[in-house]
This record gives sequence, C-alpha cells and structure tokens, in this order.
Amino acid sequence: MDTQLKILILEDSKDDVLMVERTLKKEKIQFSLHQVDDRDEYVKGLNSIKPDVILSDHTLPQFNSVEALEICQRIGVNVPFILVTGTVSEEFAVTCLKNGADNYVLKGNLSRLPMAITGALQQREAEKNRKHAEKSLHKQNQMLIKVNQELDRFVYSASHNLRSPLMSILGLLNISRKEIQNGDVSHLLEYFDMMNESIDKLDNTLKEIVDYSKNARIDIKVEKISVRKLLAECLEKLKFLEGADQFKTEVVVDGSDIIYCDNYRLSVIFVNLISNAIKYRDINKEENTLKISVKTTPTKTSVGLTDNGIGIYEDYVDKVFEMFYRASDKSNGAGLGLYIVKETVERLKGKISMESAVGVGSTVELEFPYGNTNSIK
Repeated sequence: MDTQLKILILEDSKDDVLMVERTLKKEKIQFSLHQVDDRDEYVKGLNSIKPDVILSDHTLPQFNSVEALEICQRIGVNVPFILVTGTVSEEFAVTCLKNGADNYVLKGNLSRLPMAITGALQQREAEKNRKHAEKSLHKQNQMLIKVNQELDRFVYSASHNLRSPLMSILGLLNISRKEIQNGDVSHLLEYFDMMNESIDKLDNTLKEIVDYSKNARIDIKVEKISVRKLLAECLEKLKFLEGADQFKTEVVVDGSDIIYCDNYRLSVIFVNLISNAIKYRDINKEENTLKISVKTTPTKTSVGLTDNGIGIYEDYVDKVFEMFYRASDKSNGAGLGLYIVKETVERLKGKISMESAVGVGSTVELEFPYGNTNSIK
C-alpha cells in the first residue's frame, strides 16, 4: 500500500497491540496505529483520527466489539471494521459479520490480518464505486425522464405556436384575395397589420427555439467580456421593440467591468430579461425604468434587474420559469423566454430568483461562478 493507513485499534493489551504492529510491518504495510481501550476514547478517536480501518478486540473490561460496531454505525463511520480477538465461536463470528463487521481474525492466526485489511478496503472501495455509479445512473435516468417530458411538451406546444400564426396568415390571405376580386380593398391595410403581427409571433417563436437548442447543444465558451458593452449591445438589439423608446435604463457596475464568461449565453439571458421588462411595462406610470446592477469579484458575478412594471402575483412567480408558461398575452413568443433564461443560467452553474409585486414591479437576481479573473470553470 502506497498511502499510510490510519488504524484505530480497540485493545487493552499492549502486548497484543505490539503483535499487530509487527505483523503489519512484516508485510510492509504503511500505517499509523492509534490505540484506545474504553468507550470514551473510542468515540473521541472516531471523530478526531478519522480512521481508515478499525480493529477491535471482542472483550474489554467495560466495553465490547458489538457495542463498538453499533457506535461506529450510529455515527456514520463507513470504514472496515475487523474483529481481532482470542477465541470466539463460529456462530458468534457469523453474527458479527451479519451485523456489519467486515471480517474477523483470531489472535492465534494474525498472519491473516494484512490480507483481511486489504480485502476489506478493496471491498469497501468497490461498494463505494457501486453506490456512486448507481447514484449517477439514477441522476441520468431522472434527467432523461425530464428531457423526454420536456421534449413531448416542446413538440406539442412548438407545433401549435408555429401552426397557429401560419393558419392566421393563410386565412387573412384568402379573405384578402376574395375582397380584391370583389373590388373591395378598404380592409387590406388592417389585414396586412394582422399578418405582420402573426409573422412577428412566428419569428419570435423560431428565435426562442434556436436559443433553446443552442444552449442545450453548444459547449460553454469562456471569453473576456465587457459588461457595459454587452448590456449596450443587448439594449441596441431591443431598441425597435414597442415601448423601448419610453424606457429609462440605468446600468451600475460595482467592481471590474471585465468578466470571463460565455458571451452568447449572457446575451441570451440579458436580452430575454430586458425584453420582458419592456413588454410588461406599466403604461399608466409616468416613467418606465429598469435598473441593472452588476457586482463582480474574482470568482463571482452578481446581477440584479429591477423594473417598475406591472408586476405579477406572488403565486405565479415560480411558474414563470416553466416551459411555455405565459402570465400575459402581451408576449408574441412561445412562452419559452424565461424558461430559456433559467436553463441557460443553470448551464452556467448559476442561480436565478425573482421577486415581484403587482403594480410595483419585478426584481430578478442572478449569480454566476464566473468573475473578473480568467479561471475556466
């Protein structure tokens, strides 16, 4: 063994401890041996030494191996427990093994001890790996179930959100054709506006689908980003959105303006959140505002977006991040926007939360494990 084993031995005989030491050294096992001989010292040793292996005599003046094993199991010490004792019945030895001991070695046959320790450690490692594999498999299965459920919903809802505007456009085209044939062109501009609205819905739905797909498929690309420049670019993309010209936006950066993160994904997050603030502005208020506060440290970036829009009821706050959920008909998209934001934040191993009050506005808090130093996550 290349690493030194920490062995906690529960034994009241110094001679027996020396015999164990000699046996292990003879097999060139690297170890440190810590002897205890009563309950209090044993419990203290479990907590302070953090042993790799426990060797226990069966009978001590005020303590025994059965109690020692129970204590070990009760406090969650998951290391090999080997009974090293004088003479015990085969029935007792089997009972110990059933109760959780890894092996037993008679003091008259200590030559078996090194192999018993090695075998127990290997068995525990194999068990640990098995449990890890089972946990990983369970996690993957849960993810597959989630993906399949979302895919079913995605196909159904996306097809509806694509087909509905198309059917509207086809209907308006048929009406327009008939009215033109009858010499009536008085409603054409109205029909064109309605078709344009349907085309906008199609375009927004397709953009959301593309963002959803790219976030799922494309690897994270960490690059140097100017926060102010990125936010300015996001605002520029949205300048033709209805109501954007009536919006007063303030950007405050605490710390370095430079961070190292995924530019594309941050852009998707900010564009969706800013466009939401614009779409759900309160037209009854004298001024529509959005404050974007950014704080950067070497290891973390925090962002807060606070608007004074219409807000949403507290019961709906958690639902807004669900796939295809739409709290209002103001949006022309498929209801993927905030779901994409949540998925993108999670892909960056970040956190997102929202607080909102009707008539007051909303605040979205973001936190990313990417800071103003270039450390790849």
